[in-house]
Amino acid sequence: MLNQLSVRNVAVIDKLDINLHDGVSVLTGETGAGKSIIIDSINMILGDRANKELVRYGTDKAVVQAVFDAPKSVINILEENDIDVEDETVIITRQVTKEGKSVARINGMVVTLNILREISDRLINIHGQHDNQALLTPIRHITFLDAYADNEEYINRYKDILSKKREIEKKISSLEMDEQEKMQRIDLLEYQVKEIKKASLEKGEEDDLREQRDIYTNAEQITKSVNEAYMNLYEGDEIQSAYDGISIAVNEISQISDLNPQLKSIYDTLNEIMYSLEDTAHEIKEFGETVEFDEQTLNEIEERLDLISRLKRKYGNSIEEILEYLKKAESELNDIKLSDERTNELKEELKNITKELKEKGNVLTQRRENAAKVLEENIEKSLHELNMEKSKFKVNIENDGTFYDNGMDKVEFLISTNPGEPLKPLVKIASGGELSRVMLAIKSILADSDGVDTMIFDEIDTGVSGKAAMSIAKKLAVIAKNKQVICITHLPQLTAMADNHYLIQKNTDGELASTTLKELDEEGRELELARIIDGGEVTELALSHAKQMLENAKNN
Repeated sequence: MLNQLSVRNVAVIDKLDINLHDGVSVLTGETGAGKSIIIDSINMILGDRANKELVRYGTDKAVVQAVFDAPKSVINILEENDIDVEDETVIITRQVTKEGKSVARINGMVVTLNILREISDRLINIHGQHDNQALLTPIRHITFLDAYADNEEYINRYKDILSKKREIEKKISSLEMDEQEKMQRIDLLEYQVKEIKKASLEKGEEDDLREQRDIYTNAEQITKSVNEAYMNLYEGDEIQSAYDGISIAVNEISQISDLNPQLKSIYDTLNEIMYSLEDTAHEIKEFGETVEFDEQTLNEIEERLDLISRLKRKYGNSIEEILEYLKKAESELNDIKLSDERTNELKEELKNITKELKEKGNVLTQRRENAAKVLEENIEKSLHELNMEKSKFKVNIENDGTFYDNGMDKVEFLISTNPGEPLKPLVKIASGGELSRVMLAIKSILADSDGVDTMIFDEIDTGVSGKAAMSIAKKLAVIAKNKQVICITHLPQLTAMADNHYLIQKNTDGELASTTLKELDEEGRELELARIIDGGEVTELALSHAKQMLENAKNN
C-alpha cells in the first residue's frame, strides 16, 4: 500500500507531505484547487512521461517521492535487478528538471523507466475518466476479459507462433516473384557475386596495401634517412660513429672496472649499449636494403586500392562488409534458383504452423468463453449492487477465423439497462453515470485477482447522484476491505462513507498560487462535507445535514 507521498515544486504545489492509511480515503476540494496535480504527481512515480511543464515556476526541479509497503512480486523484481529492500519498504523518487531531464530512483538506486513501470503496475491501479472512454471502444474490451481470464501466458504463446507464421509468409512472398523479375534479380546477383569473388578480397588487406603504398611513395626519403642513420650509428667516414665512440668508452672503462663496483656496473651498461647499438644499426641497414622504388609495383598497389574503393562504394564500408554482402547475395541467389523447391518447403511449413496457431487461438477462445460466463454473472451482480438492478450484461465473443495480434476473437461488451430492452453495445446505450458504474463493477471484480494493493479512483462519481452515489460509496467500502482505496470525489455520499478525508486547497500570496493538502479531523470533515452539500457555502442546514450523514456512515 501507499504509505506516504511527498511532492515538491510540481505545478502549483510548493510543498506537500501526506501520510495515507488503510480503508477508503477521499480527496476533496474546490474545482481548480489542484486535485489533478496530485494524480499527475502519482503518475510520475508510476513511470509516466515527466513533463518539464510540471516544474513549478521559479524553481529548478520538481521532485515526487512515494513510500510503499511492497508485495512479494515487487520485491522479487527489485532483487533480480540488485536493488536492496529492507522491511518490505520501497521508496520511489522521481525528479524532473526545468530542462526536462528526468531521473528515477528506487531505494536510492537509479533505475530505468521500464523497471519503474514494471513494478508500478503491481503497486497502484489508477482509474480515471479515460478508462470510461475505453469502455466505448470495443477493441479494448478483450483486454478486460483477458485480464479476468488470466490469459497473458496463453496470449504470449499465441504471439510467438503468429510471429513465426508472418516470417514464413514474408519469405514466401519474396520468393514468389514473376519470372521476368526473377531473371533480372538472378542476373544482378550473379554479376555482383562474380565481381566480388574475382577481387579475391582478404580481411586486413586494405591496411597492408596502404602501408606498402606509403613506403614506395617515400622510398627515396626513406633510403636517404636510413643510410644517414646507419652511417652515424655504425660506419662513419668523415665523422666518428656512435658505435666507435662507445667502443672507445668501453675500452677505457674496462681497464678500471675491477677497481670499483660502480665502475663495473657502468662497464656492463656501456657494453650492453654497444651490442644493442650494433644490432640496431644492422637492422636499419637490412631495412634500407629492402626499400627500393618500383613504379610498377606502386601502380599495382594503387590499382588494387582503387578496386577496393569501388567495391566499398557498391557493397559496404569495409572489406568485412563487402564479404558479408557476398554471403547474403549467394544465399539469396541460391534461394531464388531453388525458389520453387524452397517455396514448396515453406508452404508446407506454413501449413503446419497455421494449424498450430489455430489450435492456440482456439484454446484462447475457449478460455475467453469460459471466463465470459463467470464475468457476466459477476458484473450483473455488481451492477445490481450499484443501483442498476434491472441491468443485463453480455460478453459477445466472435471467432471469425482471422489471426489477430492477440487471438482469433472479436470481443464486445453488451448491456441492457432496462427490462425488455435488447442487449446493445455500451456506446449506444450507456449514460455517463452508467459507464462509471459499469467500469467500477469491472474494476472491483478484477481487483480480486490483480494483486495490486492500492486503487485510486479519479472522479468515479461522474454523472451519478442520489441512490446511485450511495451504491458507489458502498461498493468502494467493500473493495477497501482488501485494498487501499483513494478517491478524488465531489460526492457527499462517498465523502461521508470514507475512513479518511483529505482537503485540497489553493492559496495565493498575491504573486504565486500554492496548493496544500491536509488530513481533516472530525470538525474539519463536517465543514468540508457541508460545503460539498451546499455547493460552496457552509450553512447551518448543510452543516446539520453533514453531521447526520457522517453519523449514519459510522453506523453502517
